[in-house]
Amino acid sequence: MSRFLVGGGTVAAALFGGALALRWEVLRAPAIARIGLQQPIPVVTAWGTYGALLLATLALAIAVASWGYLCALRAIARDRRASLGMLLALIALGLLAAAAAPVLFSSDVYAYAAYGEMLRRGLAVYGHAPLPLSDPLFRLVAWQWSNPPPVCVYGPLFVGIAAGVVALAAPFGPLGQLTALRLLAGLSLLLLAAAVWLAYPGERSARLRAAALIGLNPVAIWCAAEGHNDALALALAMIGIALVRRGFGPLGGAIAALGGWIKLPALLVAVAVRERAAAYRTALAVAALAIASAIPMLYAAAHYAGHGAYAPQASLQALIAAALPIAPAAVVVALAGAAAAASAGYGLARLRAGSAASWSWLVLGGWMLVPNPYPWYGLWLLAAAALTPGDAGAVALIGLALTGFARYAPDAIGTPSPLGRLALALVACAPLLPALVQSAIIGRSHDRRHQTG
Repeated sequence: MSRFLVGGGTVAAALFGGALALRWEVLRAPAIARIGLQQPIPVVTAWGTYGALLLATLALAIAVASWGYLCALRAIARDRRASLGMLLALIALGLLAAAAAPVLFSSDVYAYAAYGEMLRRGLAVYGHAPLPLSDPLFRLVAWQWSNPPPVCVYGPLFVGIAAGVVALAAPFGPLGQLTALRLLAGLSLLLLAAAVWLAYPGERSARLRAAALIGLNPVAIWCAAEGHNDALALALAMIGIALVRRGFGPLGGAIAALGGWIKLPALLVAVAVRERAAAYRTALAVAALAIASAIPMLYAAAHYAGHGAYAPQASLQALIAAALPIAPAAVVVALAGAAAAASAGYGLARLRAGSAASWSWLVLGGWMLVPNPYPWYGLWLLAAAALTPGDAGAVALIGLALTGFARYAPDAIGTPSPLGRLALALVACAPLLPALVQSAIIGRSHDRRHQTG
């Protein structure tokens, strides 16, 4: 039997086992969770010990699935039966398994539905006004997020897509609308895997490995099943890159930058077409329009963020803050910034040397600057890791995409104790250590060769 098929099948089987276990645990829910479980799609939110039990159940399933994922990646080079069709079928099975879970650990899909409905009703999407509770969808959103909900931080293209999905699914009620958005995210992950196969360089097995590294990752599958829009933004960027590499320069450049109209970080992916002048000019023009259209969103987000408290979780900043509990936030950010600058500097040095692995270190530096790296951010880490999956920086990114699952804990369980914050940060940052050690060794070796030369 195909070893790739066995590894990928383990991913789907583990997620399905986790979904079944969660269903069994939901039948014995305590009082703290019963009101939440009455929502169309329940979200585990500050459920204390019971939330910890549910999260631990899913974490165990993710751990087993991660073993299958890594086995599948190792098998690709030796398994001639592995194919893109097989990969897409395995991802689809994983998505179905994750969708069978009775609960989510993120309320983002409710926010997406709200922004789509706001646009459909002519309300200010980038404002921060209370929603009219005569709308049944808005009532559910207010229960999940309070009223008004958080300011929209997504581009106008995504808001328009969300409005279209919400309108099409309106006859099926709020559950149908939320499910349709989750279905869109799942289809986007499948589209992303296929686009990576077309966009990434190398021979057949290298391209299949890149597509599997991104699309078969169990945390990425879970986040897509929850309905997150990262796969949609990244898929557009990859489709654009694939078109550029097949001779459709201006069109491909425009589509590559369109991902930024969904989520601004996708604009950075468009730099991949910089060697094709016509495509790059088009990408820059579309990116400039995306940034201009995002001004209302950026203004609203900056204003809203100014009212929030600095509370890093499951990140390098959280680890520094836990290790230096009396240090002011500025010191914590500065120390994380110094680590990020070191990683980026190392990446730039490798970029000047012509190494494709440089991108992993640059993205790793960006990760160090994020105070709350949510699990769905891992998709962006994997896109960089897929370029040179054996490099130490890429290995760290793959690990961070898996351990980023720890960020669910504060929301699912409740505000952690200082010791709990430290434990979560250690888990989330664990993949950094081997990469930093290896980079230091490589750096010293490079210096010695340079001096000898």
